[in-house]
This record gives sequence, C-alpha cells and structure tokens, in this order.
Amino acid sequence: MKRRMLMIIGLLAVVLLSVMLFGCKAKNNPMPNEGDNIDHIGNSTGNIANGGIIAYKDNWVYFSNELDNLSIYKQKNNSEDAVKVNSDRSMFINVEEDWLYYSNISDSENGKLYKIKVDGTERTKLNDDNSSYINLAGDWIYYSNGSAGRNIYKIKTDGSKKTKLNEDYSSFVCVNGDWIYYTNGTDEKKIYKIKTDGTGRAKVSDDSASFLNIKEGWIYYINETEGNVLYKINVDGTGRTILLNSPVDYINVYDKWVYFSHRFSDNKLFRVNLEGKEEKIINYEVSKFINIAYDNVYYVNSFNKLYKTKLEGGKNLPMIK
Repeated sequence: MKRRMLMIIGLLAVVLLSVMLFGCKAKNNPMPNEGDNIDHIGNSTGNIANGGIIAYKDNWVYFSNELDNLSIYKQKNNSEDAVKVNSDRSMFINVEEDWLYYSNISDSENGKLYKIKVDGTERTKLNDDNSSYINLAGDWIYYSNGSAGRNIYKIKTDGSKKTKLNEDYSSFVCVNGDWIYYTNGTDEKKIYKIKTDGTGRAKVSDDSASFLNIKEGWIYYINETEGNVLYKINVDGTGRTILLNSPVDYINVYDKWVYFSHRFSDNKLFRVNLEGKEEKIINYEVSKFINIAYDNVYYVNSFNKLYKTKLEGGKNLPMIK
C-alpha cells in the first residue's frame, strides 16, 4: 500500500525535477481560491499545484485512492463510506456538473486526459497528450503538455479545438479569470502570465518559483531564489512581499490562510494568515501534497498514506479505514 501512494509522489517528483532541470468554480460551489471572472472552475489552484488528488462539489469529495491503485473514489464530506468511480490511476482531478476530468497516469495511458461521469459511466479519452496541471475553466481545459515541451494547451471539454497557447516550459499552471499564470522553466522558473487566448504573454516576477496559488489578485508562491520561503506578489507584478522567512513546501491557500509543510519542523503541517501572521501548527505528522476541501485538510503522511484533519487541527484520520 505504501508503494501505491509512492506512485503519486513519483509522478509529481518527476514533474518537479523536470522543472528544475529546465530552470538553468464549480456552479453552486465556488472555490475560495479563485477570482470572480470565471463562472465555474473544476478545482482550486492550490489543490492542482499539489497533484489534484482531491476535488469537491455538492458535498462530495473525489479522491485518488492509494489503496486501489489511485483509482478515483467519491465520499460524502465527513463520511467514512466511499464509492469507486473508475479504475484508472488518476491525478489532477477536476469536477464540474456531472463530470470528472483527470490525467490518466496508468502505464498504457501516460497521462492522457480523460473524463468520466461522477456515477462512473461514459469514460471518454479527450486527448493523447501527457497532461498535467489540469485546470477546467468554463468550457475549456488548460494543461501543461508533456508530449510537446510542457507548453500550455487548451482543449474543449468535448475533446475538440485543441489549441497551443505558448512556447514556454510551463509548470504550476493556474487559470484565473482571463489569465493563465505559470512558472517558466525556459526562464529559470520565473513567474509568467498569458491570456487564455494565447496573447499578452508577460513576466510577473524574477523569482524562481513553485507551488503557485491565486487568490483575490495575489499570487502566493514558494520563492526558490531566496531559499524556498513563502512570498506573495500582485498579479500585475507589484507588491512583492515576504510572508514567512523560513523554508516551506506544498503550500495551499484556502479562505484566509496559507497551509504549508514546514521544512524546519520535519514537514509538519502549519498555517499562517494571508499577511504572514498568526502562524499555527495544525498537526504533528509529516504532511505532503496538501489538498483542501470543505472543512478538511488532506495530506500524504510519512507512510505515504492519504489522511485528513480539520482546518483548525484535530484528530488525524485515514481517508479510508
């Protein structure tokens, strides 16, 4: 079972290592990380930055189950019962209306983009590309195309109108309003933005960055140039601010807080407010790939098992007992 969750860690590690090497709203269920210009999105930018192993809508939580080869399961929020949805090894899960969208990382599929209904029917392949950092926004799906230099592409939710948007090696892709934000491995992982129609490409910051999160006009990120500390910057490139002057990992912005794994505290789970104040420990376990839904924080522990705890801290519970 440990080996199964290592599949998640292995895939994301490959993506992150590649970035370093190249660095020389759902309807009726708004995601609190996002702006107001998109009428519906498939997951939060913070969850997608952390592998998208959790998505949520209408009191259901959809997750990659490490006990069953990373197949997608669904579970009512705060319930212990779970129902299997597919048999694909799945990451970067998005949900909208009755559909789930995900990267199928099964050996034979190599990250191709799929969709399936939330009841497990009508499984459909949408492309043949290695697709990561999947963002569903409106009727389009945006992704980093590992089959084409990790350039950003978009495709309709029915698999039509596949369109190339940039020439950059793009990771930590975040769609917000009419803009896409990403780290550019072609330029030392600096933060860039481009419009969703492929125009207006511009550099936002000279910092080498990772784990981009977008909230209310701000980009929250890990500043690798200054030792993996927590920063924020306005989407127009102004207001660059340090929030926490100690190394962090796996950041996820939710509501009024930034949740993160603290490197100086054996990767235990902490949170700090959006101004860098009121730092608090949430649990005392190793916490990786932090995802958030409703009133729970989900994380992968030191045994590579998927666990959850309350946003304010509390008992640590396995996703499936």
